[in-house]
Amino acid sequence: MQRMDECTLVAHALRDFLRPSIGLSEMQFIDMSMNAGEPYSAISTSLGIAQHFSVAIPPIFIERIQQLPGWNEEDREVLSEQFAELPTWFQLAS
Repeated sequence: MQRMDECTLVAHALRDFLRPSIGLSEMQFIDMSMNAGEPYSAISTSLGIAQHFSVAIPPIFIERIQQLPGWNEEDREVLSEQFAELPTWFQLAS
């Protein structure tokens, strides 16, 4: 059995988080990148879709995405812009 790397894990988790908030065609865009073995592309696509649908992303996702080693400086700038345009995540009170 092969172990899943951090980037692939984050990509799958983000996809699963977005599933209830987006449509089937958007899920297929994410799946195309995942099936091609491109988790960084899947994360970028997921963030673009979240931005389009105004879906707030929990801070743990943002932290994990920023910590992934495969982003170059230009990618990190684009990510920062995308994060800034996402709605703010508000933790529900228990």
